[in-house]
Amino acid sequence: MDSCLVMKNQPELLSPYIVVGFRGWLNAGEVSTGSIDYLCRKLSARKFAHIESRDFYIYQIPSSSPEQSLRPHARIEAGLITRLEVPTNEFFFWKSGASHDLILFSGVEPNLQWPEYAQAILDLARRFQATRIYALGGVFDQVTHTRETRFFSVVSHPRLADEIKTFAPFLNYEGPCSFTTMLMSLADKQGIEAAGITARTPFYIQDFNSKTCYDLLKKVLALTRLNIDLSDLKQAGEGLVELMDRNFSQSQTAMEQLKKLESLFDAALLEEPNQIPSKDYSKLMEEIFRMKKEGRKLH
Repeated sequence: MDSCLVMKNQPELLSPYIVVGFRGWLNAGEVSTGSIDYLCRKLSARKFAHIESRDFYIYQIPSSSPEQSLRPHARIEAGLITRLEVPTNEFFFWKSGASHDLILFSGVEPNLQWPEYAQAILDLARRFQATRIYALGGVFDQVTHTRETRFFSVVSHPRLADEIKTFAPFLNYEGPCSFTTMLMSLADKQGIEAAGITARTPFYIQDFNSKTCYDLLKKVLALTRLNIDLSDLKQAGEGLVELMDRNFSQSQTAMEQLKKLESLFDAALLEEPNQIPSKDYSKLMEEIFRMKKEGRKLH
């Protein structure tokens, strides 16, 4: 397959970090794509390259989940097709004025030819002599919005441990993997430093979780030492927490289940990610669904 990496221009960047986010398996609470979109807007980052979408997607995978199935998005006006959009995979850059610049990538996890897609990202990293790649992720878990966000990590080399394991313990797992795992594996083989850092986010916040995005970006940006003001995102996260608190206070059942989960969290019984809801969490979700049926918008 011909190179799928298309360079619009080649900015002069100083030892950039690359931060990537994907719509797909690790985008719970829109943590992955939402964080990248936020940074692009905040920094007025400029697009300079993209990965061609051809050969990477299947448009008719039968699934009820929008993350597992996708089709081109069309706009038709008066019988005429005025727009047809396919998945986009775009690179943006920001000059920090310090010792490291920043490259941001927002894409859609590919259905096909994972190694070729990953290689396009690694080729760009090598071209710009990137210092490191950080892949952002989010998974739904039995955690609450009232406690500090917890993370886990997968890295391309053990030498990254001292920097990352203090807040994102290394994952122990065997089973089907995300595209990020493939990216980490190929980065390791090619001597490129890369780390996938994933936040554990509550099942009951399905839309953009500004609190988790803030917590994740705060940790990752601290590793890069890039000075980026996240105060507006922090404020949005605090507003989300206040809104959730008000809504939970309207249901005794939901509040009781929330308190049980908080107790488990505080006792460190939920150290490892667990995406299979427990009995208590199932009761909480049932109560939340009931509240939504009554017309209450939780967030």
